[in-house]
Amino acid sequence: MRSSLEQVVQELLAIRGVLAAAVVDLNGEVLASGEREPPGFAEAGALVAAALSASRVLGGFVGGGLEQAVIEYRGGPVVLVPVQRSPGSTDPGEVQVVLTVRLSALADLGRVRFQLPRVVAHAAAASRDLE
Repeated sequence: MRSSLEQVVQELLAIRGVLAAAVVDLNGEVLASGEREPPGFAEAGALVAAALSASRVLGGFVGGGLEQAVIEYRGGPVVLVPVQRSPGSTDPGEVQVVLTVRLSALADLGRVRFQLPRVVAHAAAASRDLE
């Protein structure tokens, strides 16, 4: 199971422009992480879980579940992608893990978004083993 999540992280790191990636559960535990350039997310699980929680509340105000969050920082953008237990689920309670990705530049976002459906499918399959 853990090796499957580590493979998901390696898939993310193989995308050009990705500097760091992690799979974090809703309690803030980093299940797998890696980096091509520090800082990574090995110690940031609780922050990722808090950011997801805040984004979910904001989604309640605007009327929808969180699909993806992109937060821009000087050190590069961070993308949070909730992974549903069941493909296509829109129930926020179905989120199992969060893919967390740090990019070198906002220009890399399109490339990552193009690859995400495949990686999310692999993460969903690997995270079902967590149950």
